[in-house]
Amino acid sequence: MKRYKNPFETAIEEEQDESPPESPVCDGGRSGDGDDDVGLPRQVKKLKTFEDTEVNDREKKVVKMHALISQFTEEQMSRYECFRRSTLHKSSMKKLLESIIGIKNMNNDDPRLSVVSGIAKMFVGELVETARLIMVKRNETGHIRPCHIRESYRNLKLQGKVPRRTVPRLFR
Repeated sequence: MKRYKNPFETAIEEEQDESPPESPVCDGGRSGDGDDDVGLPRQVKKLKTFEDTEVNDREKKVVKMHALISQFTEEQMSRYECFRRSTLHKSSMKKLLESIIGIKNMNNDDPRLSVVSGIAKMFVGELVETARLIMVKRNETGHIRPCHIRESYRNLKLQGKVPRRTVPRLFR
């Protein structure tokens, strides 16, 4: 089975390929209060900006994600790759969003469509992950069956992770 490169792993490899930054130039141990060090380059302290902290946070997240992914088993890695490549059809999400909002003929490049697709994908991922945990608890192996999905949905509903209906059903 061909192993696809994860974007997090690629980012880590690119960082490792870069040469280390040059050491800062110091003033040779002299005190910085007199005129005796005029002409010598000094180390300039750069103030941290918002962009610097944002980049630093991103780097920390990449390192954390890389550490997590390196701990995956082969089966977990395969499932993670499938999750990364999977998408929910825009036509289905478009119909769902049109029925919720009430807008007809929505554009395919509407940002709300991307948001709903992302949230739906996260929900399905949570559902599958919980179903896998149920299978482990029951000492079952193989594919996820509908009974696992139903039990997973019931557990998520008890935890409050499934939104409640705001409008009551008309028919049952």
